[in-house]
Amino acid sequence: MRPGLLILPFLALLIAAVGTAIGSAFPATHYVAVIGWAVGAGIIALWVLLDFESFKAAFRRKGAKYGASSGLVVLLGTLVIVGLAVVSSRPRFNKSIDVTRDRLNTLSEESTKVIDTMRESKEPVEIEAFLTDEKVKGEFRDMMALYQSRGANFKVDYIDPQTDPTKAMAEKVTQANTVIFRHGQQEKRITTFNEEKITNALVNVIKGRTKKVYFTKGHGEGALHGADATGFNSIVQDLTNNKDDVADLSLLETAKIPDDADMVVVAGPKYEFKEEEARILEDYLKRGGSLLVMVDAMSPVTTLDKMLEKFGVKYNTDLLILPPDDIRAQMVGQNNAIVTGFDEFSPVTRDFSRQSQVALVMRSTRSVSKIDDNPNKLKVTLAAKTAKEIIRVKNVNTAADLRNLTQDRWEMGETPVIAVAAGKTLAPATAKATADTGKDATKTDAAKDTADRSKETRLVVVGSAEFANNQGAQSQENRDMFMNMTNYLLQDDSFIAIRPKDPTKSTLHITSGRSQLSLLLLAFVYPLGFLGGGTLFWLKRRRA
Repeated sequence: MRPGLLILPFLALLIAAVGTAIGSAFPATHYVAVIGWAVGAGIIALWVLLDFESFKAAFRRKGAKYGASSGLVVLLGTLVIVGLAVVSSRPRFNKSIDVTRDRLNTLSEESTKVIDTMRESKEPVEIEAFLTDEKVKGEFRDMMALYQSRGANFKVDYIDPQTDPTKAMAEKVTQANTVIFRHGQQEKRITTFNEEKITNALVNVIKGRTKKVYFTKGHGEGALHGADATGFNSIVQDLTNNKDDVADLSLLETAKIPDDADMVVVAGPKYEFKEEEARILEDYLKRGGSLLVMVDAMSPVTTLDKMLEKFGVKYNTDLLILPPDDIRAQMVGQNNAIVTGFDEFSPVTRDFSRQSQVALVMRSTRSVSKIDDNPNKLKVTLAAKTAKEIIRVKNVNTAADLRNLTQDRWEMGETPVIAVAAGKTLAPATAKATADTGKDATKTDAAKDTADRSKETRLVVVGSAEFANNQGAQSQENRDMFMNMTNYLLQDDSFIAIRPKDPTKSTLHITSGRSQLSLLLLAFVYPLGFLGGGTLFWLKRRRA
């Protein structure tokens, strides 16, 4: 055969391989693969025509039969390789490798828990994505692939509202780039597509029954639906969005915690609780209740504090402030504490501890202490502490105590402001039914008492209520911390708030198509080029 023409078969295989790689990596250009194979076949035909006499002479040789057998083996081997390439071209080998230092493009542990909850239901979450922007559509596909790689069961339908306006009208889609999540009878719509929004949308559609949250009233607490700075309308809206039912509660009127209560919140009382009210809360906790207590500095909590001490937590009579020469004191006011130390093991603060830049700003803050040897044997964790630069002013009960401060009442350092207590208490014995209630009532009370005894008591105590009112809730970090607390107390640990991540991407994202492009380039193009160059060099040396 003419050595100069041997470049043609290698060139044909190279063009076919490159065409296949491009067509596999970019499905919209699948025609490139067809063109590549057609050009390759044309070059092979040209090679045969140009060196036809050499081919005829080769087949007349004595070893032609054995050569044909070897050629058949090579052909079969080539077909096997092609078959493997076709099989591997199916989109089942997507792989993302996060190379960021803080794993910014990896799903959080909380998102993974939500996905695990989805798998338990076995019913897919139906998603209708009304997307017009191709960039947004690509980003949303990437996010869906990230969830699906961890086992999320999605049924996604991409709809262009411009080409299918009737579908958009039927779903009452009025805003561009809207995605609808559905699971059973539940529905949630989002227009921002990051992990925080998507996971919280999944929470809304897969979460079980609506939880009941009661806020106490009658002690000067901020208005539940108040829109002023001292009200709690912002966090109430967050609870409602989280599929929780919120109502206020007067302990003096009801003389008990309602049976449907999943959590009780004491949010910023200005006046003392009555002994009877504190006893109602104590009995509720002993039956496995969940209680969130938020009390500002310089607010009287003597009765409430005595009750909390039985469960391992104590409020201190102090005030945490910024140093007067601190620039932050000029920006947000001196009556604020900066909270930067978060316990990495507590479910309430775990996601905050992983974000080195996160800090809470708490106004009118007092410190909390833990009592390990408490009567109810709860395990107490001091989950959040202030920064080292925060000043603790001791013995502050009222504003008058801030006059004529002496140096011995000042100390600087990390001070606990959030305590989390949990464990199983010994619930009080159910009172026996009176004779006129009958045996059935006695059995019902006994069954309820047994169920209460099996529940875990959960208590979160915070040294500030202003961090969660409308003014404090302007900070997204404060709102996320409050939602972490409530989700923990509601025993919805899978739905702890997702911390927003840096949107800047720095991933090595290998999709099925791109992986095939890399495979074909490494498995075909490089070896063929190497083999072709080596063959030509060998023929040249042989002729010499």
